[in-house]
Amino acid sequence: MAEQKPGKFRYRLDTVLRVREIKERQEQEDFAKKKREFLDEKQKEEKISAHQSKRTGELKKMIRKGPISDFAKVLHRRAHLGVVKEDLEKQVQKVVESSQKLEEQRGKLIEAMKDKKIIDRHKERQLDSWKKMMQDLETKFLDEIGTLRHVRDKMK
Repeated sequence: MAEQKPGKFRYRLDTVLRVREIKERQEQEDFAKKKREFLDEKQKEEKISAHQSKRTGELKKMIRKGPISDFAKVLHRRAHLGVVKEDLEKQVQKVVESSQKLEEQRGKLIEAMKDKKIIDRHKERQLDSWKKMMQDLETKFLDEIGTLRHVRDKMK
């Protein structure tokens, strides 16, 4: 590592740190987007499920009433329940896929955060090293001043 000159601390990997911060921010935005998509799909699933429960309850109520006057109506409702069941299964699959995408994005976000943290820690160590070097230089300077004074006082 090249010796740094005294003065203001400059981190030589600052551009890398900025790039990793941007990458982390982008991954956070993508994660938020995937999470919204997942929640939307989950909400659609719950809506379809509630619709299915309502229609099933209506069909059961119709059957319990007693003699069925219009059997075609019952068959029509049963067919509709079959369609709703298929819709629910498709929606459950979409929720599963959305969940997988969300977890994949979470992994990318965690990786981006780790990459940024590595550079952050390196910067902290470099800053600590620079502070120690500056303190050593200051101590050396003060020691030299003290030695010069001592020699000057002895000569008098």
